[in-house]
Amino acid sequence: MWYHYPEKRKETAALKILIVICIILAIALTAAVIKIVLLRRGFDELTDNIEDQVKGNTQIPVTLTTSDPHARRAAETINRELTNLQKERNEYLDGNRKVAEAVTGISHDIRTPLTAINSYLDLMADESDEELKAQYLERIKSRTLSLSDLADELFKYSTSTDPSRYPVQSGEMSPETINICRVLEECLLSFYAAFKNKGIEPKIELPESPVNVSCDRKSANRIFENIISNALKYADDSLDISLDESGCVVFSNPAPELTPVSAAKLFDRYYTVHEGSASTGLGFSIAKELITQNGGTIESDLKDGVLSVIVRFNRTSTDE
Repeated sequence: MWYHYPEKRKETAALKILIVICIILAIALTAAVIKIVLLRRGFDELTDNIEDQVKGNTQIPVTLTTSDPHARRAAETINRELTNLQKERNEYLDGNRKVAEAVTGISHDIRTPLTAINSYLDLMADESDEELKAQYLERIKSRTLSLSDLADELFKYSTSTDPSRYPVQSGEMSPETINICRVLEECLLSFYAAFKNKGIEPKIELPESPVNVSCDRKSANRIFENIISNALKYADDSLDISLDESGCVVFSNPAPELTPVSAAKLFDRYYTVHEGSASTGLGFSIAKELITQNGGTIESDLKDGVLSVIVRFNRTSTDE
């Protein structure tokens, strides 16, 4: 027995080494399995995050529970590309929104000269005075030219890939010194037939001397047209219009259906006093955008059932 003892000791040592190797392999295998599970979970998280990002369900950056450097580097790269993609998507959506607003705004403005033209045509049908007919034709021609300009704008902005070129959004105005008194007079004349059909004789107070302001001429005309058009929809029998030497224009008419809350919302896009009416609620909002981009202000004031729309232009000292 004593002779074989060293061999047994060798077998025992070999067995111990084998057990240690098995334990190490088991630990390595377990670690590998855990690593694979964590990687699978990490890439599952990555897939879910990407799907949510693409669908627009979230804008939260991709985060992983795994600490694997390769997976985390992949997540960082994806986050960077998703950020760029989201930026481009927002620019695209914003561009679509601006195009839609531009087309809607111009379409709204087309109604004003059309209404004036129809009114003058109705007057001409019952008019025997050739001189008056000639005046009506001249005004119809003026309104037709306005329609032509608006049609050109509508075509340009409906086909343009750069919707920011629309004047109401981009501020691409041509400020100039204009006599706002004359612009207002010409605009009021264009509404002569509409006033007559509605039975309204506006009370107008204008200064005798020129009132020079800094404003794009077309913008000033559109501002007045939009305000007067809205007044014609709701004014029953009276409309007061005044201009002072500081360049402040006030349009006042009875508005018994308005409340202080609704009066404050008049300049909100698409807000209408009568829900479900044919009005788009764009007139005042367009006027506000235009006067703001020309450096002026517009506000409303309701007192004792009378609505006043107050437009302030930037007065200049340049003589015409």
